[in-house]
Amino acid sequence: MVLESLPALGAGALRRTVSLQVTPDPDWRQGLWIAATGRDIAAEGSRAPGTRELAVAIDARNRITAVTGELPPRVAEALLGTSPVSGFRARLDALPGLVPGSLESVLLDDLPTVRLVSGYAAMMEYPQLFQGPGRRSPMLGICAGWAEGATADRRARAGGPLLSSAPRARALEAMLPGAGEFHAEPPGRPSSMWRRRILDVTPRAGGYDVFEYFRDSYVDPEGLERSLHEYSVRARVAADAETVEDVEVTPHALPFPECPLAAPNARDLVGTSLREVSGTVRSRLSGTRGCTHLNDVLRFLRCVPVLTAV
Repeated sequence: MVLESLPALGAGALRRTVSLQVTPDPDWRQGLWIAATGRDIAAEGSRAPGTRELAVAIDARNRITAVTGELPPRVAEALLGTSPVSGFRARLDALPGLVPGSLESVLLDDLPTVRLVSGYAAMMEYPQLFQGPGRRSPMLGICAGWAEGATADRRARAGGPLLSSAPRARALEAMLPGAGEFHAEPPGRPSSMWRRRILDVTPRAGGYDVFEYFRDSYVDPEGLERSLHEYSVRARVAADAETVEDVEVTPHALPFPECPLAAPNARDLVGTSLREVSGTVRSRLSGTRGCTHLNDVLRFLRCVPVLTAV
């Protein structure tokens, strides 16, 4: 079920919000245009908000052809002509002038997932391209939802549609209790995708309470927004703002019945460092033990020590 409401920003809390709007250029099988926004705010206005906006074009051969926005010139130049797929995040980490964990870095870090996200839009709009008896999907084994013999695999082999519908997503502003709790976004448009994130870090005696919300949604040709992948996470982090003391994942709207099976495995992060969370997720939650989208949710916890250090 879709999540109906989100918590208010608590006393002393820090909040990071991120959104990516992905639109086809001209259709999902060819180029993509990404409008990305990130913002950091603090409760009671205890620090000045920080906002970054980027726009990125990716062509049909999966190359970055344009980058505009608030980036150091050398970073933007280094990205042109590159492919945001395997190895892209490692290249980002090595770019001089791009601070790890910064809003700019976080927005760029999501680019490798854009083709995966847009693939679900293509499944909804061009179901015939994914049909045909005996098909063996290249996604097989990539995550819990695409385990061999699971619903997605059986549908692919049977030759029917992989996705036929998704639940209506609640408007984000209706989920939040107050105005201004999420950053301003560009207008929605039919046949587009959204990725949205909220990360709240609230101090408590002896450490921090963390809340995270993640949603990938599809806006259909009629303009109705539908939730495809939706998770919320609650975690407790030690006073060093690094060590995970507890973590619990709640699955919400997901495309296949087996997708929630990955959620309990997030407890593998207990006792680990958030500064190393990307590598830990990769080593402990790969394949059918994880979910590609949930793994991205858990990787985002690397922002906790960044927010608390400012």
